[in-house]
Amino acid sequence: MQQGGELVPNLPEDIKLFYLESTFTLFDKIRFHLGEDVMLNRLKKIENEFKSDIWYINTITNAVVLKYSNHFTTFKFLHIHENLFGLGHLSLADTEIILNKVDHYIACSEIIFNQLRSFIQKPCATITSCIDKNLIDSCLINFTPPSKNKIKIIGSGTICQIKGVEIFVEISKHFDPANYEFVWVGKWSKTGYSEVLRGQINSIENPAIEVKSNLSPNAYIQEISSADLFLSCSREESMGLVMMEAIYCGVPVLATDSGGSSLIVNDQNGKICFDSRSEVLANEVRALIENRNQFDLLTMRKSIEKYDGPLEIQKLEIILSKI
Repeated sequence: MQQGGELVPNLPEDIKLFYLESTFTLFDKIRFHLGEDVMLNRLKKIENEFKSDIWYINTITNAVVLKYSNHFTTFKFLHIHENLFGLGHLSLADTEIILNKVDHYIACSEIIFNQLRSFIQKPCATITSCIDKNLIDSCLINFTPPSKNKIKIIGSGTICQIKGVEIFVEISKHFDPANYEFVWVGKWSKTGYSEVLRGQINSIENPAIEVKSNLSPNAYIQEISSADLFLSCSREESMGLVMMEAIYCGVPVLATDSGGSSLIVNDQNGKICFDSRSEVLANEVRALIENRNQFDLLTMRKSIEKYDGPLEIQKLEIILSKI
């Protein structure tokens, strides 16, 4: 995506992509203090060129543009991936915008749909988040996991408090680094949590854990596929796509009771642990590793086959066609 509204090279001609700058120069700040709404003018410039009928806003994080919606005659969708009871960081004003400026809500899972329907009267539908199975298949063509002399436990996601990465680290301390390796694949968030966790990992003598960031999509899938067990320590998940990816790769999953794990993990592909103490989870890791040969790739894939990306896209197309 290029700044200034230029289209990205190689896009189909019927797709227009614009860059909405979210940072402000000194000149922008001066104009703002003189009474100009800089962000509104940026949106107006894009709308004048594109003349959209629908705003389809993906995630609450991007819903800030709704504050400008009164200036445009568009139908507004908000696709929610976040647990609504985990939005304590939102101000009352921002929450009221999300509740009052949206015409139609889209939930990423049954969990989010049920949260919405409990108090929202506006139209709401579930378009279930899915993994790209074709991409995974292409990444695994002719891929043979490298030989290894250690049992590999893997976790994935942005390193943050919600993902429970510190629990993952604590679990790793219960295992001999000579026989086990724990790998977390994900970017460090720019938070105090990440800095504290980084310091903790660096203080471990002979650690069994390694953090891998900035892997390509191909390398990421191959990293997941090479593991003996996927370990999710999340405190909350609206769905849990990384668990689904592991299952599709044939890697059994041990997950905490994060909400989303209950939609995906079962005795055909892993286990949910309802106790988040590291020593309990460590014992569950050992038990699943010992019995990992009971999990069959075809059976595991069948356990998540109802999450069908093309079918969900068709459902969304039907909703949009009625506007």
